[in-house]
Amino acid sequence: MHKMGLNGAPMADLYIDDCRVPKENRLGGEGQGARIFSDSMEWERTYILAWQIGVMERQVAEAARYAQERKLSGKPISTFQAVSHRIADMRIRLEAARWLLYRAAWLKSEGKPASMESAIAKVFAAEAAVASALDAIQIHGGYGYATEMGIERALRDAVGGRIYSGTSEVLRNIISDELGL
Repeated sequence: MHKMGLNGAPMADLYIDDCRVPKENRLGGEGQGARIFSDSMEWERTYILAWQIGVMERQVAEAARYAQERKLSGKPISTFQAVSHRIADMRIRLEAARWLLYRAAWLKSEGKPASMESAIAKVFAAEAAVASALDAIQIHGGYGYATEMGIERALRDAVGGRIYSGTSEVLRNIISDELGL
């Protein structure tokens, strides 16, 4: 399938017809499928956006460097509060996403349930990645919007994080359910 982003991660349909799996190859016992699925989704949601932490870290560094080099009226654009605050917000989102991921990963490594924590980590990281990509584009101006520097690619890749492994809306339902709402 052709996608707007994540071109390094191919996607295709998979059809399995009349496939019988012997009992000895079954994961878990009879009726355990939902529990196994939920547990594996906690792991997946905990780690699936870890790569975005690295992307956001790179974006902060590149935006800060560009803001110090790019001049407007003879001054680096980093001296303008609107620009420096945007970069500060990018760093805040980066650190918050990192620690939410660490918390969910720690719970899973301790063998504890992390349904809500993994959902929170994924929703926050996915939405932080989109926001930071937009900020990086804005800081770089026309160069951020043009494809030659690759700044816009992070936005196209980040949008997928709000969809795969449970949309942000579905994960908000999980969080609400865990809160008893």
